[in-house]
Amino acid sequence: MAINQLKEFLNKIQEDENLLQSIKNAATADEIAAIASDFGYQFSGDELKNISKQNIPGVRIKTQDTSPSYSFGESGN
Repeated sequence: MAINQLKEFLNKIQEDENLLQSIKNAATADEIAAIASDFGYQFSGDELKNISKQNIPGVRIKTQDTSPSYSFGESGN
């Protein structure tokens, strides 16, 4: 089951500083899932988002706003 794979991966992050840094540099849940795949863990970005609502001891999942920001000058034109 992918959720079990995800939980195992989250535990692995706590043990591996290099892996943790790779994850910190990822911008999306899909990028994290791709990194995990390189280590043999199989889950999707959507599954990562869903599990982030659960309280897993020792794991804190932060979200960041990656929506585009537009600036059209002072007048708004």
